[in-house]
Amino acid sequence: MGFQRNCLSFFIAVAISPSLTLAQQPQEVTNAEPGIYNLADLFKRADTVALVKVVSGDTENYKVAIYKATIVKSFKGGAAGDIVFFGPFIGERLGWEYILFLRKVANPIAPEKSASANYGTIQYAEVFNQGYTSMMTSYECVFDGKEIAQRCDYGVRVCTDYIKIPESMPTFPPETKKRLSGADG
Repeated sequence: MGFQRNCLSFFIAVAISPSLTLAQQPQEVTNAEPGIYNLADLFKRADTVALVKVVSGDTENYKVAIYKATIVKSFKGGAAGDIVFFGPFIGERLGWEYILFLRKVANPIAPEKSASANYGTIQYAEVFNQGYTSMMTSYECVFDGKEIAQRCDYGVRVCTDYIKIPESMPTFPPETKKRLSGADG
C-alpha cells in the first residue's frame, strides 16, 4: 500500500545590491526545477534503490550534508545490512526509514576539517531530482478498511508533482481530478 502527498514548491528571487562590501559579495547559486519522472524511469536511472534506516548524519564536516544509513531491504544495487552514505540535501530524520533512489557520485568526498567526528573520505551516492528521490516511510492510519488492522500500515510519502506513480497503485487519500488539475481544495 502506498501513501502519497501532493507537494508545492516555492522559489524565492533575491535582488542583490551593487553596493555590497567585499565581505558581502554574493556567491553564485543555481536553482533548478526538478524533473517529472514516472516511478519506473526513476528505478532505471538509479544505481541503488533501497529501503534504508538513517543512523547518523554530518552537516558540519563536508561540503554537503552526508548521511549514513543501513540498507533494510534492497531493490537494486546493494544488499540488506550494507552501509550506504548519501546526500546532499539536509532534513532527513535520524532513525527514520526512507525509500531512496540513489546515483553514485564519481569521486569520493573528503571532510573539510580534520576532525575525528567525521566519516573520513567516503564514497557516497546522491539523492537526485532535487531531493524528490528520497521518500519517507511512516506508519499511517489512512488506508481503506473497516477494521483498524486494515486501516493502518506502513506507507511511503511521494510528491506526485514530480514523481508519477502507476494508476494501478492505490494511493491514500485517493487522488482526485480536482487535486490533479491543481485546483485548491
